[in-house]
Amino acid sequence: MLHLGFGRRFAGIALMALALGACAPFGPQSLRAGRPAYNEAVQQTEAQQLLLNIVRQRYNDPVMFLDVTSISSGASRQLTTSFLGKFIPDGRNEYSPSVGASMTETPVIFYAPNTGDKFVKQMLTPVDLRSVALVLQAGWSIERVLLLAGESVNRLSNNAASPEGLARFRQLADALRELQRGGHLTFGMEAVKDGPQSVILVFAQSATALQAYRTACALMEVPCDGRALSLRQAFGGGGAESARAALATRSLISAMFFLAQGVDAPADHIRRGLVARTADSAVDREHLFRVRSAASEPDAVVKVLYRGSWFYRAEDDRDSKTTFALMSLLVTLQAGDVAKVTPLISLPAG
Repeated sequence: MLHLGFGRRFAGIALMALALGACAPFGPQSLRAGRPAYNEAVQQTEAQQLLLNIVRQRYNDPVMFLDVTSISSGASRQLTTSFLGKFIPDGRNEYSPSVGASMTETPVIFYAPNTGDKFVKQMLTPVDLRSVALVLQAGWSIERVLLLAGESVNRLSNNAASPEGLARFRQLADALRELQRGGHLTFGMEAVKDGPQSVILVFAQSATALQAYRTACALMEVPCDGRALSLRQAFGGGGAESARAALATRSLISAMFFLAQGVDAPADHIRRGLVARTADSAVDREHLFRVRSAASEPDAVVKVLYRGSWFYRAEDDRDSKTTFALMSLLVTLQAGDVAKVTPLISLPAG
């Protein structure tokens, strides 16, 4: 006969196992524990994928995006109890109870390569002016937006092939940023049915007395009379008496190639001809975007291993983090609505 005390002990062990099983994250508790972890993992891997493609552009290699289309996860828990006994007539009984509880999770992640006609349009179509207006109205720096996504404003070209023109373009971006920072410049969007969209630069009355405003007007060759300025998707210029200017935007692939010039390639890769040496004027590494390289794995959140070297974004480089976040936002916006209007050619009247 089993001892009564043993039965009580075994029952206590079984109840404890049940309690432990009940405390395991399940249902709502599993959601609270799992969702932040999946969210962080998706966000971090998206950032790593974007960085990888920027590095690929530095090496003139094709880009490739792999989308996470869906994530599903199933969870189950199991409680097991067992009792092994050996009963001997002389009363020296032997018994061995055991109790166990377990929980398993089986996540299923679906990937899809981002290819085909839609992807090509997303990468090669100039950034939609609606996206430009949205990020400006959200408070992003017009200087950063123009340097990253702007191809030209009127006759000012954001192209390293023309150092003098590039310097004037950056001077314009800096002047507009000064007005924005001082609260003298706000932004709007002009919707035209069946026509090109326009970003509206609205200058406060106080702006007309500022040197930054006069500098911006002179560089764009527009009237310096305090009127709102309409930037439409086009190449060229609007004329000295026009309250319109032409803004040509880059495509995503062009913007990524621009940022790729801020990637520090290993000296050995440059020596072997795997990557070209970039001009110092190609991108402002110290104030816009810079990716560093290392032979061993760095202590950084966003890092990728490519061609035997580690490439990473330094955690204390706030400017590069901000520019990277803007690039990620533009990719998301462009993916949702691919623009169908190619920039027009705008010629001044007369």
